[in-house]
Amino acid sequence: MKGLHLFPLLLVMFICGCSAKYDLPLFEYEADGVVLWKPCSRAQAEVLSNSLKDKDILQGAACSAWLLESGAVKSADYAKSSQAKLEKYLAKNTQSGLGHYLLAYLIAKEAQLAPMKGLDLVPRMEQEAIAASKLSPEVDHGGPDRFLGELYLKAPSAPISIGDMDNALEYYEKAVNVAPDFAMNRLGLATALLEDDEVEEACVHYDKALQSKCFDAKLLKVDSCKKLVKVCEGQKTAE
Repeated sequence: MKGLHLFPLLLVMFICGCSAKYDLPLFEYEADGVVLWKPCSRAQAEVLSNSLKDKDILQGAACSAWLLESGAVKSADYAKSSQAKLEKYLAKNTQSGLGHYLLAYLIAKEAQLAPMKGLDLVPRMEQEAIAASKLSPEVDHGGPDRFLGELYLKAPSAPISIGDMDNALEYYEKAVNVAPDFAMNRLGLATALLEDDEVEEACVHYDKALQSKCFDAKLLKVDSCKKLVKVCEGQKTAE
């Protein structure tokens, strides 16, 4: 999961987008009547986003996020236009942690689909995710802190960008504390620990991820997990 720390133009954001590539499961999550990762259509997203009701606007943004994550829509322009509608909502609802989380996610999708702009968008991702972490850390099973952990782990280090291992570990640990039985939190922390040469602790969290209620073997197909699997399974064989 570690980012490319040499050339800004090679920055590829995998904060989102793995689900379509690896056929990974998306776990629905409900927050205040808004359901994340629920299948929907582009037409539904449009109708909801143009509604005057706050809950509809958030559901529209959630729908757009699903369309982008599932690969049903692969357009940076769509990700950007979805942000604009959500930003209008947040201008009046600054304390919506869910709104800030969805905005951070949509910005990340724009960065992924238009990688030449990726580095320029990182500060906005960070700002919105930090707001979400402070306001609603429980959203999406510790989603805001998991997002920040991955962002700090993958982004290039200073002075190019904000990549920072200490911050990555801090936020992944927060995500685990919020939702300890959510496998993606454990796997994220385990991968960061492995990158920091904390092999034993990394494998402890790896094993706990395998035992969690929401674990799906497809999660281990992601490139970022391959080293983790090799090391931790290798240790078991050696024992």
